[in-house]
Amino acid sequence: MKKYLLSTICIALVGLACNPAYAECDGIYAAFRAGVVKHDVSDSSGDINGETLDDNRLMISGALGYRYDHFRGELEYVWRKHTNDETEFDVAKFKSYSFMLNAYYDFMPDHWWSPYLNAGVGLTQLKYSNIDITSGQGRTSAGNYKPMNFTWSVGAGLSLKVTNRLNVDAGYRYYDMGGIRHADVTAQEIYGGIRYVF
Repeated sequence: MKKYLLSTICIALVGLACNPAYAECDGIYAAFRAGVVKHDVSDSSGDINGETLDDNRLMISGALGYRYDHFRGELEYVWRKHTNDETEFDVAKFKSYSFMLNAYYDFMPDHWWSPYLNAGVGLTQLKYSNIDITSGQGRTSAGNYKPMNFTWSVGAGLSLKVTNRLNVDAGYRYYDMGGIRHADVTAQEIYGGIRYVF
C-alpha cells in the first residue's frame, strides 16, 4: 500500500511538472535575491592584492520590474559584503555594489517551472584600500581606489511557480565589472530569490 501511494504521488508530481499551470500574471513585480558571490582580479602589476578578492561573500539584491509574457525587465540594486584581509604587513579591504538594468527571457512562463536566460548592463562602484602597517610610523595608505565602472552580466536560472503571482528563482550570473587601477575585476554569483507580481 505504501509503495502504491508513493508511486501515485510521484506520477502526480511528474504530471504537474510537465503540464501547463494557470497563466502567470503580467505586470509590475518586486524581487528579492540573496546568495554567494566570488570576485576575481587579473592584475600583473601587483597594485591590487588578488587574494583579498578571492573569497566567497554574501550578496543581497532588490529589484523592481515588469513582466509581459516571456519577457521581464527590471532595475536592480546589488549589495555585496566587503572583504577584509589583514596580515602582519598590511590591511586590504575591497567591496562592490551595482546598479543594473536586467532583461530576462522565460522559456515556459505558463508551466510550474521554467528555465530562463538573463543579461544586464549597469554601473558598479568598486572600492579598494590597502593600509601599510610595516612603515614603523603607524598605518599609512598604500592605495585607495574608488572607480565607478560600466558593468555587464549574463546568466541563467530556473523559476518555480508557487502561485500565479509568486515565484521562487535560483540562478547563476557572471559579471564583468571593469578595471580598478591596473586590474580587471569579474565576479561569479549563485543566488536564490522570490519574485511577486502585484
